[in-house]
Amino acid sequence: MPLLSEMTKEELQAEMDRLREQGQVAFDEQRQTEYETLMQRWYLAKSYLIRDTFRPEIGRTYELEEELDSFTVTGQKGVMAWGIRFSTGLEGAVPIAMLKH
Repeated sequence: MPLLSEMTKEELQAEMDRLREQGQVAFDEQRQTEYETLMQRWYLAKSYLIRDTFRPEIGRTYELEEELDSFTVTGQKGVMAWGIRFSTGLEGAVPIAMLKH
């Protein structure tokens, strides 16, 4: 399987569809850790899909998809936004697709 960074838009979309289906099964069967892992990969795939059309704004605070938390962006490297989580005050990174915009 090619790396997400090497996939075409069509391949990324197919990978997202596959991950969404597997994630739904894991969620339905209450396999929370597997669900979270699959969804993290889904957000990474989506980040590669949108990287040419979405650039997080440095200093802006975004709500996070699927989380009751917000994130203030301090930088970006590749498809990852670096910043501070409101809930913990700790620095970390999230895929850009997790930022609600």
